[in-house]
Amino acid sequence: MATKITENLFDYGQKYFRGNAHLLKLATFGEKKDPIGAKAYVDPQGTVKPKYLVGRVSKGEVAAIDWGQTTKADVEVNGTVKVFGVGLNSARTFSYEQIKSAKLKLCNLSMVEGQLKSMLNTDADNARKYMANEGNDARIVSEVWVVMEAELAEHFDASASVSASASADGNELNIIAKGGRQGTQTITLSAGTTFAYKLHKVKDWNRDKTQIEDMEADYKGMS
Repeated sequence: MATKITENLFDYGQKYFRGNAHLLKLATFGEKKDPIGAKAYVDPQGTVKPKYLVGRVSKGEVAAIDWGQTTKADVEVNGTVKVFGVGLNSARTFSYEQIKSAKLKLCNLSMVEGQLKSMLNTDADNARKYMANEGNDARIVSEVWVVMEAELAEHFDASASVSASASADGNELNIIAKGGRQGTQTITLSAGTTFAYKLHKVKDWNRDKTQIEDMEADYKGMS
């Protein structure tokens, strides 16, 4: 599938947001600024505790990128890029020059809509209350793309089991891939590791806005 990277979007069949990606993680919530504008982004207000994401994260596709068709300004719009590798829980920092000469891919991690709604209704009270009070511009990050060295990305793609756990201090989300080409590999989705993201918004509340009845996806270019 053809891909495109600009300072505002990552296009992989759907257009994903890139604005403020370095400040966002899976299940970060906040206000969508300039909602229908070309530079729409999320102003983060908080992130759901990692323990509530356990059992609710799924792996998606792995995207091959022709980095030679990108520009430094577009790739580094949020600063230097964090890259995960085999045997390293934490991501390393790559410059654009390093990226062009390395074999890197993007890997997708997400929460399906049903799991997202269940988390907000049963566990993530602060996020749900924020979204109820913020109104139509409230958003939550439901899908992220992270950069991996090709060897690790291929391991994730082939893994029979990908699961999530909270870090020992409870502040970060670990993603564990088992049964692939590299045994068991773990990455930590710390600040700065998101390259692009998808959002969800609340479509319908119950009468007193204490429970979410329906949600819908919000891709780049949608309002």
